[in-house]
Amino acid sequence: MIDDTKLLAEGSDMSDLQEEQSMFNFQNLFAMLVLNWQWFLLSLFICVCGALIYLRYATPSYQVSAKMLIKDDDNRRRSSANQMLANMQDFGFMSNSAGIENEMEILQSRILARDAVTDLKLYVQYYSFGRLSKQVLYGGQAVSVDLDSAVLNQWDRELLEGAKSIKLVLTKLEDGYEVKGETMYQGKPKGEFSQNVAKLPAIVKTEYGALTLTQSGKKVMENGQKYLVNILPPMSVATGYAKAINVAPTSKQTSIAELTLTDQNTRRGLDYLNQLAICYNRQANADKNEIALKTEEFINSRLEKIDAELGSTEDALETYKKRNAVTQLQMDATQSLTQSTQYETKLAEITSQIQLMDYLREFVDNPSNQYKIIPSNVGMTDHASIALITSYNTAVQERNRYLKTASLQAPQVVQLTSTLDDLQTSIRTALLQARRSADIQRQSLQRQLAKYQGRIGSTPEQERVLNQIGRQQEVKSGLYLLLLQKREENSISLAATADKGKLIDEPLAMGKVSPKSAIILLAAMVLGLGIPFGVIVLIQLLSYRIEGHEDLAKLTRLPIVADVPVASDSVKTAAGIVVQANKNNQIDEIFRGMRTNIQFMMKENDKVILFTSSTSGEGKTFLAANLAVSFALLGKKVVLAGLDIRKPALGRLFGTKDRTQGVTQLLVKDSVTEPDLRTAICPSGVNENLDLLLAGPTPPNPTELLARENLGQVIDLLKQKYDYIILDTAPVGLVTDTLQIARYASVNCYVSRADYTPKANIGILNQLVSEQKLSNCCLILNGVDMSKKKNGYYYGYGAYGKYGRYGYGRYGYGKYGYGNYGSYGSYADSRYSNKDDDSIKK
Repeated sequence: MIDDTKLLAEGSDMSDLQEEQSMFNFQNLFAMLVLNWQWFLLSLFICVCGALIYLRYATPSYQVSAKMLIKDDDNRRRSSANQMLANMQDFGFMSNSAGIENEMEILQSRILARDAVTDLKLYVQYYSFGRLSKQVLYGGQAVSVDLDSAVLNQWDRELLEGAKSIKLVLTKLEDGYEVKGETMYQGKPKGEFSQNVAKLPAIVKTEYGALTLTQSGKKVMENGQKYLVNILPPMSVATGYAKAINVAPTSKQTSIAELTLTDQNTRRGLDYLNQLAICYNRQANADKNEIALKTEEFINSRLEKIDAELGSTEDALETYKKRNAVTQLQMDATQSLTQSTQYETKLAEITSQIQLMDYLREFVDNPSNQYKIIPSNVGMTDHASIALITSYNTAVQERNRYLKTASLQAPQVVQLTSTLDDLQTSIRTALLQARRSADIQRQSLQRQLAKYQGRIGSTPEQERVLNQIGRQQEVKSGLYLLLLQKREENSISLAATADKGKLIDEPLAMGKVSPKSAIILLAAMVLGLGIPFGVIVLIQLLSYRIEGHEDLAKLTRLPIVADVPVASDSVKTAAGIVVQANKNNQIDEIFRGMRTNIQFMMKENDKVILFTSSTSGEGKTFLAANLAVSFALLGKKVVLAGLDIRKPALGRLFGTKDRTQGVTQLLVKDSVTEPDLRTAICPSGVNENLDLLLAGPTPPNPTELLARENLGQVIDLLKQKYDYIILDTAPVGLVTDTLQIARYASVNCYVSRADYTPKANIGILNQLVSEQKLSNCCLILNGVDMSKKKNGYYYGYGAYGKYGRYGYGRYGYGKYGYGNYGSYGSYADSRYSNKDDDSIKK
């Protein structure tokens, strides 16, 4: 017998069970291979065939290497030839004493790689079409394709936003070439272009720019031959080369670096290493001469500025001389003085004439001087005015002569008076016109005089300005000559710079590095075995239902007293009493084993066996009924009590029509007597030693009813009359009725169903055992489908009967065979998964 304290101790650490057991053991692994050998073989065949096809058509990669000596320029060494530059402290020879580690990083930089890619035009990739794959072309293509450098630089600037590229197919036709392609953006087609060209060179316009097609060497394309051309951003290609190259020192004592590159074309790899060394030296020289280059740039800019200033100074001198009409300053001053004297004399004369004209106008305009003689010989030079005055004076004299003998009304006097009035008007007009002409003449003389007087007065200033301009011209000319000399000296320093890196070994092809056949085939074999293995493991990890004995054994330490199988599809539609007298088939043997194992768990005088489960539909009523029949076949008095008063099923299983009598009518009584019990019990109709105590009418308060002390009285009365009492109870995972009944049970049988019960439900049982709510528990696995390979393998090899750690029996079913079990069927088939024991069909 098994001690209860031992079982309770085992139940205390149920929660740690899964941590202590490994998921796989050797037996599980071997079973996995045996049961799924065809999938492993198929996967292995497919992967190996795929590897062989890959090796046949994969583009091989080759390794090339070169050794470079990196010179150290810590000290500013100058040869005797450069001694002339000793005073040029700031012109060139910049120290670049970086360690070899820094130089190795520079050799692997993307910027340096881009220079090499651009120089070799590796951003244009050529492929020729083979039977099933394309072959890399480098240097052997008959036609070269290129794109404008400005477009490529723009691609590099936009590389972070989205890579642009061009893909085209060049086909040779009888009358020319056909170019078809598409522009790409972020790996997706953006636009298409197509054009036929008659001869090369030719230009093909695309959305991203104009493509230039030229003949490459003397090689020509054959009719129908095709090239695939990809044009990528140079920085994108450079990134790939920067990752593909490896730079490492040959030893710690030297500054020699070994450059190793993996490329799909050997010649391209060799050219790249050579060009990389050239670009590295070019960049290193630019770094070393950074000061000299900056100095040259400064000198050139200053020369341009001084040249402009010198030109502007000379222009200013020319402009000043033109503006001031200066040729020779002394001669111009003497000439200006002579002209000034002449114009002063003329100005004085014209001023006198203007004054005379003003005097005569005042005389004529005075009313008191009317018809009087006008002064005429005063020196006035206007001939018109003088003539009119002379005529006026003659008329005045004649009128005065007539007045001596005649009156004012005399016809002669009146005529002369009228003539005098007209002449007087003409004189006024003539004097006014002469006055205006004289004013104009006087203004002109004043301007000329002011001009020459200004020249005379500005002579000292002109001399001063000319001296200033001359000094500026002299200074700028001297500075210009000095900068020209410094620029030549700086150019000499730039030309004297030596390369920093030197290839001591020409790039050499090391041979093919990929694909490696042995590694690829080994990986294919591992992958071929790993894929089905991983799929099976994943299926097992994702499986949340109990599939068989092994799954159940991993979830609990409780003994598994029986695995009840279902044999074939023909018996999966009905379930009933399958244990029969005088039979020795498989199902009978299973229930005999279950009976024996449960008896081992019972102490002396223990009689009560309780059947429960986590949920409905797991077959506890079926198992309890057949176990009761098995006990009855021993000649023992057995009663099967249906204590699942919520959903009774015993009546349907045994075909009892009268279900009005049962446990519920006993439990409602204040006290249960033997006659009351005898009235509630009915024969099973299957075996004379088996009686039934049905559930009776369904009560409204099942939990409270089962909690009454009457249940204990009923069980005590049954113990007095029967050898074994088997209780069919409600699922413990759904209601608490079973926990009320379990205190009367000697053995608690927990039923799980294969491919139905979730694994998490076993945790409910473990928790109930650890909390000591269920004692002396065991497990029964129901509904094991033997048609499944996994279960057929395990049970076929004799694993059945290994009930947990107690090992209650080890017998296989080989001698009984796996044929039809007659009326035996699977209890509660999947079609009744949402039903409890109502799914039992007779």
